[in-house]
Amino acid sequence: MKAVYIIFLILLACQTKEKVSSDPQILEPDTVIVKIDLNEELAGSAYRKRATGYFLMVDDDSSLYVPAFAESKEGRVSLMLGLYPLLTYQEQLEQLCALLPSAAKEYNFDSLGGVYVGRLVQTGDLAIDITNEYLEEFGGYGSTATTEYSDIANFLSRSKLGLDMNSLFAPYGLEVVGASVEKVFFTELHESIKIDSARYKGIKIPEQILDGMTWVELRKIKK
Repeated sequence: MKAVYIIFLILLACQTKEKVSSDPQILEPDTVIVKIDLNEELAGSAYRKRATGYFLMVDDDSSLYVPAFAESKEGRVSLMLGLYPLLTYQEQLEQLCALLPSAAKEYNFDSLGGVYVGRLVQTGDLAIDITNEYLEEFGGYGSTATTEYSDIANFLSRSKLGLDMNSLFAPYGLEVVGASVEKVFFTELHESIKIDSARYKGIKIPEQILDGMTWVELRKIKK
């Protein structure tokens, strides 16, 4: 998603403080939700109907967290979290929560089938928590061979990642039904990824963090 951030900064500079949202939703005093068209900026535009990035602007100061919703020509909706390493996972989750009502007015969440998390390690705090869960459930650092992907994906859907996504999308009638992974391995948590260090006082951060390209699968809650 690095390209998205560069594009976002260029578009923002060109706007010269003009709100690109035609109908910005007021959240708190001097806070608005702004949207940018990313359809031509993201790969695969030939297969998409549209793609929109959303971000918060507070006192004309723009957040660098820009999650993007996309709709395929068949009507399937997906979300790319667009994690930004200089914000904690919790900060981005809170911003996403604030952005969802606006996105839900423009995209049919009944067709929202998946969330692209990206590299798990980039979630920082979440990746630490998930790795600790993994070590407890599997009794240590297990195999990350492709033959283990099904078990790892199943674990992720039940982990804090799955719980957070359930909490986030339950108001929209959606629930987590699975996950999928690619290129799974253990790696170090790079110092450029911001974490809430106060959360881990007295708690050992694993030397190796579970990583991999991660997707969460959603579906409409059956009544």
